This record gives sequence, structure tokens and C-alpha cells, in this order.
Amino acid sequence: MHPRRYETLILLAPNLEATVMETFKNKVDGILSAGKGQLVKFEDWGRRRLSYPVQKEMFGHYLLYDFQGSPALASELERNLKIDEKVFKYLTLVLDKKFTDEDLEAAKQKLLDEAARREAEKAKASQAEADGETGEGESDDDELENDDDGVDEE
Repeated sequence: MHPRRYETLILLAPNLEATVMETFKNKVDGILSAGKGQLVKFEDWGRRRLSYPVQKEMFGHYLLYDFQGSPALASELERNLKIDEKVFKYLTLVLDKKFTDEDLEAAKQKLLDEAARREAEKAKASQAEADGETGEGESDDDELENDDDGVDEE
């Protein structure tokens, strides 16, 4: 059977200490590596407000794992999430049913390219902002004359 690409979103208790959070992340990484899975990307979305209370909490800490692995690996991860008291909810989606190693490398390269593009845009925006503060970037509005009737008077 071909490896698949999965995405698992985990909602944790909002008041976890940093050490507990790190041990939880290491536990999930250990499950992925023991099941011969490979991480495509990981995002820590942080503490966010929930739309409805979950276990009498209005906030939760979100983690997103995008990984390649077998269906047995996804089942093992869900089994571990189910018995962990820190986990409020989780959701695992199959993103691709046939996700080869070449697809994995292409996905990682795409993520790197996207991050480089965002960084370049950020640098360009900060440069434009710096130019605007020093007065180098004069706007075109100063050059235009505003006539009320739209007719040039000579």
C-alpha cells in the first residue's frame, strides 16, 4: 500500500506549561518516527478563542501536523491522542491517497519557496515603509490638481 499524506489538527488545553507542551510535541514526533512517517510541515497556531466552550474552556492551543505515513500510523496517532488528557479534540484528514517520496520532496520544496517569497515580500514592504518615512517615496497625489468641475482653466 502506498504511503498517504495526512493532516492532523489537535486542540489542546490552553493553560499548558511550555515544558508540558514540548513533551507533547516530542511524543507526537516519536509516534511519527516510530511509524516511519515523515513530517511535511508543522505549525503551532498558539492559543486561540474557541467558538463554543470545550470542557468548560473558551480558549485552546492548536497544533497542525502535515505528514506522510501509512494508515496504521494515522490510527496509532489517533489512538494516542484519544487517551491523552491534554487533548480536547483532534481531526485527521487524508490529503492525498498516493503520496510518494518524490511528492514529499516536491511539497517540502514548495513550502520553502513559499516561505522565501513571503520573506521577500515582507522585506520589500518594510523597505517601502522605510522609504515613505524618510520622504523618498512621494505620492502622485501631490502632482495632481483637483478641479471641482473637471475642466482645465487656463
